[in-house]
Amino acid sequence: MKILFSYPTKLENEVSIINNEMSSGNWDLFHLRKPDWKDDEVERLFSELAVEVQNKAVVHQSGKQSCHSFEEVDKYEKSVTLSGVEGYCFLSPIFDSISKKGYKANFEKEALRAFLKKERKVKVIALGGITEENYSEVLELGFDGGAFLGSVWSKYLCHSERYFSENLFSSKNDLKNL
Repeated sequence: MKILFSYPTKLENEVSIINNEMSSGNWDLFHLRKPDWKDDEVERLFSELAVEVQNKAVVHQSGKQSCHSFEEVDKYEKSVTLSGVEGYCFLSPIFDSISKKGYKANFEKEALRAFLKKERKVKVIALGGITEENYSEVLELGFDGGAFLGSVWSKYLCHSERYFSENLFSSKNDLKNL
């Protein structure tokens, strides 16, 4: 499963870019996450997306599906199992972040393999530094998919790499709340 996260702030031609990316056939889901936007701004952007994209879109609720340890994944799985809802969660950071310098990979590969080998009722999606180049490794480690952010959006930004990495997120907490 390949998930594209929205860029967290407003972009020029954003609707067009999202529609084009999602129509490429490369993505299973689109996570609309605009942490500093008001609900009506998110709803407006959502309504401007192509119907096909809307059908693959999820309005991301920060923190609800985000895990930064194996224990958090287990806890999330228990809460989902009790509610009777099938779902997935994000585990991060798997690789060094592309969009936030200094946000380093947090897991040993062998520990990931062992943890992800266990049978579970929720899908675990890799987040953090995911690229087309390392996506096959994500699957090899046992993840059910990967979530892409910096590797995709960096190609649409006119700013330098330094601006992108320093300004995409205002703090490390923004990444933790994904």
